[in-house]
Amino acid sequence: MKRNKILTILICAVLSFALSITYGQFKEIGKFTAGGVNDAAKLTEAYLTPWANALGTSLSGGWYNTAKAHKLGGFDLTFTFNMGFVPKSDKTFDLDNLNLEAEYDANDHMAPSAAGKNESGPELRYLGGLVGYETPKGTGLSFIPTPMAQIGVGLVKGTEVIGRYLPEVKIGKGGSVSLWGVGLKHDVLQWLPLAKRVPALNVSILGGYTKLNANAGISVNPTTLGLSDATTDAVDFTTQAVDMTVTSFTGNLLVSVNLPVISFYGGAGFATTNTELGLKGYYPIPDATGTVTDASVGDPDPISMNIKNNDGSPTKPRFNIGLRLKLGIITIHGDYTKANYSNVTAGLGISFR
Repeated sequence: MKRNKILTILICAVLSFALSITYGQFKEIGKFTAGGVNDAAKLTEAYLTPWANALGTSLSGGWYNTAKAHKLGGFDLTFTFNMGFVPKSDKTFDLDNLNLEAEYDANDHMAPSAAGKNESGPELRYLGGLVGYETPKGTGLSFIPTPMAQIGVGLVKGTEVIGRYLPEVKIGKGGSVSLWGVGLKHDVLQWLPLAKRVPALNVSILGGYTKLNANAGISVNPTTLGLSDATTDAVDFTTQAVDMTVTSFTGNLLVSVNLPVISFYGGAGFATTNTELGLKGYYPIPDATGTVTDASVGDPDPISMNIKNNDGSPTKPRFNIGLRLKLGIITIHGDYTKANYSNVTAGLGISFR
C-alpha cells in the first residue's frame, strides 16, 4: 500500500513538472493578442500544434505490454511513462504560411514552435510600428512526458477491460490537470485452430480512449506588452486562463510471444487525437493609436480552436515493438511506437492471470 502511494506521488510529480513547462509557454501566447484576434488565433495554433500532437501521441501509448488477455478475474495494475516526440520539421513554423496582418522582415520568417529552440523568433509589427513584439521562445524540449496509472481486468471469452485515471492534480499557480481513459482488448486467436498448436503465440485487438483536461491561469496586461493603457475598471485582466482538452483514440492489432520470463510484443494500428484550446477572459488589444481601451478590448474568450492530428492530415499507421520481463507477479516493460509523432513507453506493474 505504501509503495503504491509512493508511485502515485511520483506520477503526479512528473506530470506536474511536464505540464508546468507547458504552462510556462501558455503564458507567452497571451502576447499574440497585441496584434488582434485573427493573427493571435493563427499564431497560437502554429506555435502550440506540435506540443498538442506530441501530447496526444503520448496519450495513445501505454495501453498494453502483451497481446494476451487476462483470464476471468485476472488483473494487472501498471504504472507507465509515455513520451511523445516532436519531429525536427515541426520545431519551427513559417510565418509566410499564416497570411498574417503583421509586418516582419522577409528574410526572418521562421519562428520557433513550443518545441523549438530556446530563443526568440522574428519581430512582428503592427499599426505602422506602434505595436511590436518578438514571437515566443521555444522550450528546447522536443518531447512531452506523460505518466499515468491503469488497471486491466479479465472478463469472459478472452476479453479484458482497461481503465486509466488520474485525479485532478494542481499545477503551479491556478493550474490543474486530470486524466481518464477506458479501453477493451479481445483475444481473436482463440477462435482459430492455430491457438492450440502455438500456445506461446497471442493475437488480439485493442481499442482505447483517453481524455486529458488541463487549465492554467495566465496574466497579460497592457503594461507587460508595452502598450498605452486607457482601460477602466470595466475590463478585468485578472481572470485570464488557458483551457485545454486533449482526446485520443487508438485501435491496434496486437501480437505477442509469451515465454516464462520474457515476452516480445508488437502492434499495428492507428491513432486520432483532437485538442480543444481556448483563451478565457479579457486580453489587451490596442486600437489604431496603439492604446488599449474598453472598446478595443472587445469580447472575452477571444480564441477557441481545435487541433486535429498532425496539421489535420490523414491519420498514418502506427507500428509498435516492445519487450516485457515477468518476475513472479512483477512486470517491467518498454516499447517504441513509430508514427507521425513517435512515442516511447516504459512501465512497471503487477499482474495476476
